[in-house]
Amino acid sequence: MHLKTIFTVFSVLCLTLVAGQERDCRELERSCERCVDRVSNPNDRELPVFNRECRERTRRTWVWRNVGRCELSRLNCLGWDRRMNCGEIAELAGMRRIRSD
Repeated sequence: MHLKTIFTVFSVLCLTLVAGQERDCRELERSCERCVDRVSNPNDRELPVFNRECRERTRRTWVWRNVGRCELSRLNCLGWDRRMNCGEIAELAGMRRIRSD
């Protein structure tokens, strides 16, 4: 009987520890925004080269909208288990898919 109790307590403890490590991607984005507000270089905040290249690469599949550095950080946090190419970023960002009829 004690073995069952010990196993149950151990299982609950492990699940609690794993749940406590859940990524808070919104908080990461907010922290980034506080920091990026101090950056005077708009190219560093707005990533024009990245957005231009991804718009070109996804022109047949996604309607690309510009993403900034902090949104990209949040998307990378959300997509930690993905390749995070332009198509993956577009999907995570909720961009509109182009229908190929």
